[in-house]
Amino acid sequence: MVERAIAEPAHPAYGLDWNLVRSFEAVARAGSLAGGARLLGIAHPTIARHVQHLEEQLGLTLFARAQQGLTLNEAGESLLRVAAAMQESALAFQNAADSLGERPVANVRLTVPEMLAELMPHLALPSIVGLEATAPILEVIVSNEILNLLNREADIALRHARPTQQELIARKLGHLPVGLYASQDYLQQRGPLDFDNVADHRFVDGAQRAHLVNGARRAGLHIPADSVVFKSDAVSCQRAAIAAGWGIGALPTLLAASVDGLVSAMESTTQVHLEVWLVARPEVRDNAQMKRVYDGVGEALAQQLVVG
Repeated sequence: MVERAIAEPAHPAYGLDWNLVRSFEAVARAGSLAGGARLLGIAHPTIARHVQHLEEQLGLTLFARAQQGLTLNEAGESLLRVAAAMQESALAFQNAADSLGERPVANVRLTVPEMLAELMPHLALPSIVGLEATAPILEVIVSNEILNLLNREADIALRHARPTQQELIARKLGHLPVGLYASQDYLQQRGPLDFDNVADHRFVDGAQRAHLVNGARRAGLHIPADSVVFKSDAVSCQRAAIAAGWGIGALPTLLAASVDGLVSAMESTTQVHLEVWLVARPEVRDNAQMKRVYDGVGEALAQQLVVG
């Protein structure tokens, strides 16, 4: 009879805290304690303590520490491969648990781009009405970065492009119209925008990402750099600046319509239409609560979008 190698109850492996290994894997992946803490959503001192305790428990140093950050040494490189496999197994275990149909979940994490963030409280509420005490907490992660759903960085996502990971559930909801808007007072002073008077106008755009300037250039509307007088990467801040009269900016029509006094800045213009996709990790279809949020958000948002 072939005996399987099973660790005895007194084996040190039984005392190994998975949280320490998880923190080690996150720090190694991010390249710093701060980056690892952001990945796991925990405090910097906590993840530093986890790494220190793991090294003490193993009797090994896993990182070379320098002013530029942390670099895995040879021991760390060897253990990272095993830690990554442990992480995959832990994800598979949790995913299997999530797929147990009627099992209540504590929370559902929905990641959305900022252009859609303000719509989420209204759109998501009907999906949990009637669940009463078993209703999950809805965590809305506002990020323009594409989070990895297969690694459980979120459960459900709204995106502006079709996902490339074939394992994900994906449904195209429609298109989000985006136009150029200004306050009525601003247009009364300067008149509507056209292709011949761009230099006579002021504009509101992003700070890190100049979506307006770049998008306008593709449409043949060349905005001088010094004509952008207000910059913010927060869509809500841009909208407030446009309403206050700083200048012309690009907004989804759904958001522009919610602010009194905002009007189209061009008398004749073609709106840009951004695709909106509803995406989820595979286990969402097998859990009643998560699927209800997925379907509810999708149906509510689809009614607000341009079909096609």
